[in-house]
Amino acid sequence: MMQSERRWARDAVLETLATRAGDALAAYPLILDDLSLGQPISWAVVRDAAGRRALGTALTPVGECATSAEPCADLPSDWRDWPLAALPPRLMADHPLERCLALATVNAIAQHRLAREELAGVEQVAGRGHVVRWVAAQAARRVVVIGNLGPLVAGLSAAGIPHVVFERHPHQRAGAWSDAQEWAWLEQADGLILTGATLLNHTLAPLLALARTARFRVLVGFSAQAHPTFLAGCGLTHVFSVHVRQLERLRRALQIARWQTLFEHETSYFARIPSTE
Repeated sequence: MMQSERRWARDAVLETLATRAGDALAAYPLILDDLSLGQPISWAVVRDAAGRRALGTALTPVGECATSAEPCADLPSDWRDWPLAALPPRLMADHPLERCLALATVNAIAQHRLAREELAGVEQVAGRGHVVRWVAAQAARRVVVIGNLGPLVAGLSAAGIPHVVFERHPHQRAGAWSDAQEWAWLEQADGLILTGATLLNHTLAPLLALARTARFRVLVGFSAQAHPTFLAGCGLTHVFSVHVRQLERLRRALQIARWQTLFEHETSYFARIPSTE
């Protein structure tokens, strides 16, 4: 773990996301109702004074932990004693599992707000197929996909959309290219699709900077549950994610690592991200 006096990392996207989640929490108080590091999905549940709950998720960064230290070691050993407001700022923590818990919490705060807004401002859609049809309608000829998002990539291929896929983890590549080569393709991309996991490893900001001329830059997946306004001005144009209505059903499924039908059984949505807050 890097000592605090030597820590100089900056990530404007994560810092903004944490600040906006904190502001939303200050405006509408919530409490932490459940928190879990799962495989492959971690989750957080928040609850308001009326008992209304929301669940946020994040991909668990298995294999990316370079320390034996416990995450959130400065907090009590029982998460039920953790103040909810302490978690969003940990998006900038050194420990990847700490960032994972923070992102799941930020997403839960965002999803609670979306529920209060009755999903105003987002378009409820029929799963990943909507993203494929939307991308096809943009007539993009050089689409870069960050993360080997199996069903989505298969849909792009079936639709005849020219694309190239990059994946960080060798055991998940299955035909995708190493992420070490991304930079050579991004400057000429006219479309960019990124896994929400880029929020966990400090790669979203540089990827967006390299693909600044792409006509669309879409963040996708269950880690991408941040409220569209939380992401305003960061360089993304759209977000595709999922809103959980059957909270207990999904939580029981996640407890036994059953997540593959998440986008089919819950409410998928697609939204434009404001260019400014």
